[in-house]
Amino acid sequence: MKKIVVLVGVWGLASCGTTAGVQEFTTYAKAFDSVVEASDAVLNELASEERTTRVRSIDRGSVSRKFDRKDIAVFAPSADPPFVASIRFAVRSVADLNGILLAYAQGRPLDILKGDVAALQASALGFEKVDATDAASKALKGEIALLKEALDVLAGIGSREAFRTELIKTADGINAVLDVVLNNTQVAYTTLTASEFRALRGVGANAAAINEEIATEREMLAEWLHLIELSQVALAKAVKAAGTPGGRNERLIEAAVLSGDLQARVDRIKRLSARN
Repeated sequence: MKKIVVLVGVWGLASCGTTAGVQEFTTYAKAFDSVVEASDAVLNELASEERTTRVRSIDRGSVSRKFDRKDIAVFAPSADPPFVASIRFAVRSVADLNGILLAYAQGRPLDILKGDVAALQASALGFEKVDATDAASKALKGEIALLKEALDVLAGIGSREAFRTELIKTADGINAVLDVVLNNTQVAYTTLTASEFRALRGVGANAAAINEEIATEREMLAEWLHLIELSQVALAKAVKAAGTPGGRNERLIEAAVLSGDLQARVDRIKRLSARN
């Protein structure tokens, strides 16, 4: 789905003097903020389960004599294991780039924005060097590497017009990153529920209670992934508004309704996480 067009309306501010698309882009950015707010509740549980599964695979019934450098994050409780590290970095990168785009739409000076771009560029470079072993992490690594290429250009640009053109190109990369996250729903679900499904195979397992735990975890994950989808819906609305802007009051009411719905979902994700 091509959402890159939304930025045309935002960037048009500089030349045509209209605010068409800015309110909608702001709504989209706030929608994605809700994804970020709910992320810890989901990703912390995912990290715990991923670590347990990977340690079991390495130890195979007894503590392994091997300790490879690539497994440092697996054994370190304070670090995210590879899959969760990739997802968390992807979410943070999108949020950071949204902030850069929104700041530009609001007219922040180019020299300040270039500092933000350079910081995001540096973090992308760091992620690019991470050893990605699973398919999802490799896919995210590839998309973020492409995003870094765009940032390489942005960091050296002095013309505001050229800077705007390059920022428009990065929007497609953002959506590619989000698509990788959504397309790995099964990986996330399998990781999140691994312990419970192992428990179901045990002798004398309380199947009803375990299935209830699985259903709760699935619901929590689904709500979080749906927040990502809703942020894409908000971005699609910004595309429409950029081309055919509606009345300001209508846009503000719609933004308020969406904001309330998103916060309710974030609160629900936190409650579901607390039940586990």
